[in-house]
Amino acid sequence: MTKYNIREPIDKEISKSINILYSAFGRTPPENIKEEEKIWKALIDWEIGKFLISEENGKIIGVGGVFLFEKVGSFGYMAVLQEYRGKGIGTEVFRNLIEIANKMNCETMILYASKLGEPIYKKFGFKRRFYGEMYQLPIQPSELGFADKEIKILTTVPDWVLALDKKAMGFDRTNYLNMRIKLGAKIIIIENEGYGLLVNKRLGPLVATNLEAASKIINKSIALEADHMIIAKHQYFPKRIFELYNLTELENRASIKMILGKEIKEELDLLYAIGTFAKG
Repeated sequence: MTKYNIREPIDKEISKSINILYSAFGRTPPENIKEEEKIWKALIDWEIGKFLISEENGKIIGVGGVFLFEKVGSFGYMAVLQEYRGKGIGTEVFRNLIEIANKMNCETMILYASKLGEPIYKKFGFKRRFYGEMYQLPIQPSELGFADKEIKILTTVPDWVLALDKKAMGFDRTNYLNMRIKLGAKIIIIENEGYGLLVNKRLGPLVATNLEAASKIINKSIALEADHMIIAKHQYFPKRIFELYNLTELENRASIKMILGKEIKEELDLLYAIGTFAKG
């Protein structure tokens, strides 16, 4: 019989759960943790995300989340404090999250795994798809030599952006994108060609129909003080991006996209950057 309990966190435990997530990976929690707390609460309120915590004697020792998009369940924020690892706690939290996804009739399950977490997910049947790696952006925009294109910053998400995002991802993220805009994210667009979401100096997702549009959006985000992006290193990713920009790979900030269940029709050639690791 386990000594720990797995349940949903109450409102006042969200901040502590975020601290656990960062501490488990040896990272310092952000100074603006209240902003992160707003995101977690919004994911719950918009009925996109469900979180679980593991506690022992009233102490939170592990966290995890599942995010629901039509028939797709996306898992993330998986973490167990280092001193409690090796006891099956993370596995049990994940098993409970899978039960939630199954009850919501998810046919496909995806996640971004750390190297530490990958063996756990393989035991559940998840298979590797591609790597996501975080890069520091240059301070100044690049001289691209491309034709000028009108760039706009919007406060609402146009229908064509929603359609393009669904085409790239293989499922509908309308609620999620609207939620991020509601929370203050900037959406940078080139009409009918591409969009990027700028959140707390991170550019991502970045979805575009061509390299020129993607590059113009990267340049605009740099001008707006974006300092990093998570590149989706799939087979279609254009290596010319590394010729156009002096990108610096950030140490120990890589993850592995994994998938289980029904294949989804995603068009990866449109996907330049993902929005977050949400890894574990």
